[in-house]
Amino acid sequence: MVDNQNANLKPCKHCGHMMAKSAKVCPNCGGKNKPPIYKRPWFIAIAVIFVLGLIGGIGGGKSSNSGSSSTTSSKTETTSTSSQEKKEAKTVEEKEEVIEYTHYEVSEMMDDLNGNAMKAQSKYKDQYIEITGRLSNIDSDGKYISVTRSDDEWAILGVHCTIKTEDQRNQIMDMTIGDTVTIRGKCTDVGEVLGYYLDIQEID
Repeated sequence: MVDNQNANLKPCKHCGHMMAKSAKVCPNCGGKNKPPIYKRPWFIAIAVIFVLGLIGGIGGGKSSNSGSSSTTSSKTETTSTSSQEKKEAKTVEEKEEVIEYTHYEVSEMMDDLNGNAMKAQSKYKDQYIEITGRLSNIDSDGKYISVTRSDDEWAILGVHCTIKTEDQRNQIMDMTIGDTVTIRGKCTDVGEVLGYYLDIQEID
């Protein structure tokens, strides 16, 4: 019986007098004997909820980072694919772009120029043309050649052909004044005083 009574007693933390465990106030000194806050049920419940929330937050953060990484990777792949498709489309367009040249004798072009310079400019300027005529001048610096009408070896006015590449210079290196040549290129200007200007694309 005494043991049961002792089991239900506890010493007062203020005066040491034995008192009932369920008592909150010591009957001897009147001191309060509440349990520590960390032993109270509501505190334990809050602590458990906090820990669970912290664990859940960490897991959610990892998932979010994973999702963000996946989204970034997807965007990068999409951008790369789009860029590749544009390059391929551009390559196809370049392959499909075939320049068609309209053939003219230089004598015909000069007749048009002498007859009506304005009409000749409208007809030839910015056009891709193939011309055949007499090689009348080769620039010593390799910058241009002049092609005049084949039926007049004394003709001065003709087509001023600008050399654009080293391969073209090498071809012209083997030519001689008076040769009949065929040039393909773009007519860049037309004038009644200076004749025609053409950027060389190909030489036959």
